[in-house]
Amino acid sequence: MAKKRRVLAALGCLALVVLFGVLVVAFAVKAVVQRLPGNAVLHVDIVGSIPERGAEDPLEELLGPREVSRQDLRDALVKARQDPRIKAIRLKIHDCFAGMATVQEIREQLQALARSGKSTYAFLETAGEGYSGNMPYFLATGCQRVVLGPLGDLTLIGLRAEVPFIRGTLDKLGIEPEFPGVGDYKTARNFYIEKDFTPAHREMTSWLLGSLSQQLVRGIAQARGLSEEEVRALLASGPFSGPEALQHKLVDAIQDWSSFAEETARKDGHELKVVSLRRYLRSGRPDREGAPIAVVVGEGAIMRGESGFSPAPLFGGEVMGAETLARTFRQVRQSDARAVIFRINSPGGSAVASEIIRLEMERTAKEKPVVVSMGEVAGSGGYWITCGAQRIVADPGTMTGSIGVFAGHLAMARFWEEKLGVTWGELATSPNANLFGSLHPWTEEQRQEVYAWLDRIYGQFVERVARSRKLTHEQVDAIGRGRVFTGEQALERGLVDRLGGFDVALEEARKLAGLAPDEPVELRFYPRRVAFWRRLVQRDEEDQVRALLTALQQRRLFLPGPVWVPPVVVR
Repeated sequence: MAKKRRVLAALGCLALVVLFGVLVVAFAVKAVVQRLPGNAVLHVDIVGSIPERGAEDPLEELLGPREVSRQDLRDALVKARQDPRIKAIRLKIHDCFAGMATVQEIREQLQALARSGKSTYAFLETAGEGYSGNMPYFLATGCQRVVLGPLGDLTLIGLRAEVPFIRGTLDKLGIEPEFPGVGDYKTARNFYIEKDFTPAHREMTSWLLGSLSQQLVRGIAQARGLSEEEVRALLASGPFSGPEALQHKLVDAIQDWSSFAEETARKDGHELKVVSLRRYLRSGRPDREGAPIAVVVGEGAIMRGESGFSPAPLFGGEVMGAETLARTFRQVRQSDARAVIFRINSPGGSAVASEIIRLEMERTAKEKPVVVSMGEVAGSGGYWITCGAQRIVADPGTMTGSIGVFAGHLAMARFWEEKLGVTWGELATSPNANLFGSLHPWTEEQRQEVYAWLDRIYGQFVERVARSRKLTHEQVDAIGRGRVFTGEQALERGLVDRLGGFDVALEEARKLAGLAPDEPVELRFYPRRVAFWRRLVQRDEEDQVRALLTALQQRRLFLPGPVWVPPVVVR
């Protein structure tokens, strides 16, 4: 009863807060639109990981500042390109931990702004303070002028990959891992069964790093007017102090923030008013009127059931639920959308869930053109769900491919008995009754059953890719076996059709829908986000505990599924 009264009281207070908030925000938005200055510099603070999608509900600001998303940045920069009131754009880049693909998309928009005649500036207090500054600096080079703070350093030191292995921990605990898979390059299983890189794992990680490094070098060289050889030499000799970075033409000036802010608030002798990103977006977003184009966003590990968030400590995070995505594609088919952009950020997961999503996407593609836009990662199951789309667009730095499967279990009988003193009595009615148990290693017969299951899933994966990409089974198998590629490498192998970000996918969608390049469009985002009030009510510790217990019950802590690839952490 006490908890019920607390909930009712909270809902009552929430209703009043929401009502008040609606009125305040409504008047504020109207006032902001009216007062937006005619000569302005758009100011953008960038910090953190830059998530894919931010909430557009202004009421969420009642909880405090929202994290700037890739979609927020895209909308603001696209709008500013055609907005005569915005004369310049300046970024204040703090600690930026976004991945290569996300940074590439933002750089594309910044460079497009410069081509449209807008001035673009970037300010870095420092590019790394005791850690890598590769990504914040790479983002800054999307601007015409790059300025470093007086005590700032430029830790441009080249890329590295970090790959954890827990076999040593399992050995200490008396836990025996067994994780078979199809292909030496399906390296997700190495997390459990190895203590270091296998030759194939090292080879694959090296070619991924090589591709990403080349993209980094090429982008910096083009932006800073240096040769690629010069940039490679600089990467090998970093990090740099501010004066050294200035000497090597990696930055344009060393300047404190106040003088930089004052300088960038003037252009051609005119004073510019400073407009924040939030204020600018409140005055309206681009692509909200015109021919309707659906944008289906799929994020996180692919699981059966509904989308949501898993609090699991190892494989937790966003979950792309098959039921949610299947229902979404059915809604899109029934809508008047002229085309569909399927935006994917997923390392894969369940093969069954991936096929449920793929089938509904394919059915949609038979009625409306579907263009896939890959974000940071679209690997394994995240690639499976692209099969059947008319076009696939990937950022050069997207991690994709990983056409392969694996599965396994942890035999924990020794751990229970030797470490905890727990023994188990066991009875079974058939030889394979304990096939999916977690006590004993598989018998040879059981092992063969698992291999047969994996071979069947792999064959179905290869068949779908071959049909979708118009390749033979042998061609797909040759580039499959678990190999992960960057978007640039995937294009060379016929796994994607074009390189670029969301707006390149939008360009392809326009073409397939028969729309003119400059025809106005209305982007409609699916699935609908959880309501603001519901997220507030769900901020209860008991809800988090319940979600964790549900994740344990559904075994989400241990293995997302046979078509999963762990994200490659590159810094």
